[in-house]
Amino acid sequence: MKTPKPAPFPVRPVYALLLVAAAALLWLLAQPRPGLRIDRLKPVLAPEKGTPPPAVPDRLRVATYNLEHFTDGRHDEPGRTPEVFVNHARDAAAIIAEVDPDVLVLQEIENGRTLEFLNEQFERPYAYIYISKLRQTSGENERLNLALLSRVRPHNVRQLGFYNLGGKSRPARGSLAAEFDLGDGSSLLVYAIHLKSNFGEMPRNQAQRAIALHQIAADAVAERLQNDPAPTSVLILGDTNVDPDCPAFADDPSLEPLAGSYVDLWRGRPIEERTTIPTRLAGETGDPLLVFPPSAFDRIFASKNLVARGPWRVGRPETVQKGTDTANNLTQPGFNGHVSDHHIAYVDLTRNPNYVPPPPPPAQP
Repeated sequence: MKTPKPAPFPVRPVYALLLVAAAALLWLLAQPRPGLRIDRLKPVLAPEKGTPPPAVPDRLRVATYNLEHFTDGRHDEPGRTPEVFVNHARDAAAIIAEVDPDVLVLQEIENGRTLEFLNEQFERPYAYIYISKLRQTSGENERLNLALLSRVRPHNVRQLGFYNLGGKSRPARGSLAAEFDLGDGSSLLVYAIHLKSNFGEMPRNQAQRAIALHQIAADAVAERLQNDPAPTSVLILGDTNVDPDCPAFADDPSLEPLAGSYVDLWRGRPIEERTTIPTRLAGETGDPLLVFPPSAFDRIFASKNLVARGPWRVGRPETVQKGTDTANNLTQPGFNGHVSDHHIAYVDLTRNPNYVPPPPPPAQP
C-alpha cells in the first residue's frame, strides 16, 4: 500500500495573504495621526537661489487683511466671474498700497493664482509669496486659506494644521507661521490666524478659538526656546472673530490662551479708532438680520518684549477704514467698490536704540 503524498504547501494563497496584510499595514501607517500637524510651505513666488536678501528696514510694517472670499472666479458661485475677481483684486491692491506693509498676511485666499495677480497690481511687488494648504475639520481641503506676502526674506515658513486634533471642539482651519531674521541678532515670528466664526454653537466656537490659540502659543514657546539666547519677538495677527471690548464678547474666553504672555494692542481703544468690521446697513435690498455693531475682529497680539526692553518696539495699531459697502450688507466683493467686510489693520515695529543685549552665556568648560 502506497503512502499518500502530503498536500502541497499553499504557497500562493499564503503569499497573497501576506501581500494583503502588508498593504493593510502600509495603509494604517499612512493614516494621519491625532495631534498638531506642522508642514513646511513652498513659496508661490521667491527670488532665485543665491539672490542676496533685501536689507531689513529700521521700521518694519506688518499688516493683516481679510479679503472676503478672494477666489479666482473659476467654478465659483453664480456672479463670481473672473471679471469680478479682477475688480476685487485691483480695489484690494489700492488699499494695501496705501498702507504699503513690508509683511502682509491675508485671510480667505483661494490659491496662488489669485496672489500672483494681486501682486502684479503693485508698483512695488512683493518678492516672497506663500499660501497655506489647510484642511477643514471634515478632512476636506480648505478653499479659503491664509497667505503671506513679504518684502523681507522669511524662513521656516510653516503651516500649523489643526484638523487632526481630537474631539468635537478641534479648531477649524489652522495657522501660517513665518520667521524673519531682523539683522541684529534677533528674530521676528509672525503667525497669521483666522479663528472660528460666531455661526453655530457658542461654546463650541469659543473652544475652537481657544484651542487654536493654545496650539499657536505653544509653538511660539518652542521656537523661542530653540532660538535662545538670541531674542525672538512674536506677532500673532489676523481675524479672531472676537472683540473683547464689545459687550457681546465681554465674557468670551476665546483669547485667554494669550493672556499673560501677549499684549492685545487694540484693548481700550475707542471703537471709532479700532473698527475693522464696520456696521453694514441693510439698505433697501439688504438683510436687516445681518446688521451688527462695529467691532475689531482683526486683532494684533505682541509678545511682551515688543512693549518692554526688547530689541524692537511695537507701535499702536492702525486701520484704513475703506473698501466696505456699508449701505448694503449683501453687496459682494468686486461690486460697487466693495473689497471686504473687514478693514486692513497694521502695526509698525521700530528698532529700540536703547536696547542692551543680554550678556553671552558663560563658556562651557
